[in-house]
Amino acid sequence: MPKINHFIAPILIIFIFITYYLIKNFSNKSLHAAPAVASDLVDSVTEKLINDELLIEYIYEDLILIKSGQTFGKIIKKYNISESEQYEISKLLNSEIDLKRLNIGTEIGVTYSRDSDKINIKKISIIDKENNQTNLIKLADVYQLESSSLLMHVETIKKEITIKSSLYQSAVAADVPPNIIMQFVNLYGFDVDFQREIRNGNKMTIYYEAFMDSKLNIIKSGNISFASLTLKKNTYNLYRYLTPDNNKAEYFDEAGKSAVKALMKTPINGASLSSGFGLRKHPILGYDRLHQGVDFAAPSGTPIMAAGTGFIERIGMNGGAGNFIKIKHINGYKTAYGHMSKFASGLKKGTKVTQGQTIGFVGSTGMSTGPHLHYEVIFNNKKINPMAMKLPSGRKLKGKILDDFVSHVRKLNEEMNLY
Repeated sequence: MPKINHFIAPILIIFIFITYYLIKNFSNKSLHAAPAVASDLVDSVTEKLINDELLIEYIYEDLILIKSGQTFGKIIKKYNISESEQYEISKLLNSEIDLKRLNIGTEIGVTYSRDSDKINIKKISIIDKENNQTNLIKLADVYQLESSSLLMHVETIKKEITIKSSLYQSAVAADVPPNIIMQFVNLYGFDVDFQREIRNGNKMTIYYEAFMDSKLNIIKSGNISFASLTLKKNTYNLYRYLTPDNNKAEYFDEAGKSAVKALMKTPINGASLSSGFGLRKHPILGYDRLHQGVDFAAPSGTPIMAAGTGFIERIGMNGGAGNFIKIKHINGYKTAYGHMSKFASGLKKGTKVTQGQTIGFVGSTGMSTGPHLHYEVIFNNKKINPMAMKLPSGRKLKGKILDDFVSHVRKLNEEMNLY
């Protein structure tokens, strides 16, 4: 009997382990799983793109009217793309249209995005006086030529949508084309975090172009003329406007302020640059050390502003940086602020801050020899020189151009009210 008892414990342990393994790996999971269909797979991929890893890129559109002495080669060269890409673009377009014989008044549209100082061409369109259009579109880094077609008719379509599940799914359910949805998302990339702020019940309005054939069938969609997004507390209205001084199509709010908002290079007023970016002799440690930010000397208590709209990723004491805040912005950008005397009230991890909002006050906490702000800009986890970065910078319309814009907004609102 003692020998039997001696083996009971190990046998029980082995039995429990085998039972657990069988339950974990061979339980009938099919009782709880619905079969996957194509639409489910598409939706899951879309949700990942929209909700999990949304990258905003602001799209620019230039409209050029050929003048005497201008050539296509001179125009495309200004976009600072490689000679091989210039050659590829010209070769493809020449197969459809003679670029050396473009008439004065021919309309060339260039759609592109900008990543720091790098330009990425998205689309080139050439429209002659008879409205024959040739399009060169980049898809998955490969240029594709659309055959010339006569644009017979342009309509504007208005969609008013209440978000129920996700922004993308709600827009698709309202028959909004995918390219219009992504245009809409890109427009609000500087103000709205689509991962955190979109909720059921939010409302969106899109007023966009649709190109029709002679039978009024929609061939393709064009640009958004007006967009509106209503969240819990705020409504953001944006109007497309072709600025007469440079023929650039941009989006502005009712006051004429651009939808594009660059990060501030100097997030503090009345301060002097006391230490630049790069190798320097550390004032406390006494040896050469890479200074991966810039310092602004200012009196204690001077307000420090958020360099751009974003969410606080970290706030609190951070070793030698003292009282410290890091803000996450769009497209891989982050900004950091060190040595503060104190933080602005009401801030914590996850709080949304807007560009220009006071987030703290100059101090000398941490490893510091006197009151100053240590400011860093991080792009894709690499610290860069804030004073040398090149980011899209929006404009504020003024004078006669603002008056013309206000008139444009009034006419567009009247047009939409009749829809």
